[in-house]
Amino acid sequence: MEEKSPQVLIEEYMNDVVGLGNYEMACLFSQEGLPMAEVKGADVLPEDRLVEMSILFQDVRKMADVMGGISELKELILEGNNRRKIIFRFFEGFDQSLVLALVIPPKKTYRSLTNKLVRIIEKLN
Repeated sequence: MEEKSPQVLIEEYMNDVVGLGNYEMACLFSQEGLPMAEVKGADVLPEDRLVEMSILFQDVRKMADVMGGISELKELILEGNNRRKIIFRFFEGFDQSLVLALVIPPKKTYRSLTNKLVRIIEKLN
C-alpha cells in the first residue's frame, strides 16, 4: 500500500473540517508564503490575499515581541461584525515557521479542531 504524503494527510483532515462546515477555507503556508496544503469551500477568499496577510502578520508578530513584550505570538484573529473570522495560527513544523490561515463562518467553533490540525502537522515531521 502506498504511503500518503504529508500534504495529502493534512488536506484530508482540512477537507473533513471544511465538510463539517467549521472552516470555509484552510491554507498552510511556509514563512515565505509558499502554499504547502489547502482546502477551499464554496465561498472563498483569494489565496494571494491570504498569503499577503500571513506575511504581513508575521511582521506584526515580530513587532508584538519587540514593542509589546509578547513573545512568540501564537494566533491572530480578525472578526467582523458579521461574526465571520479569519484566523492566523503561527507554529513550527517541517523545520521551519508555518502559518495556518483559516476562514471560519459565523457561529462555528474552530479552536479544538485547529489544535488537532496543528498536532497532526507537528507529528508529520
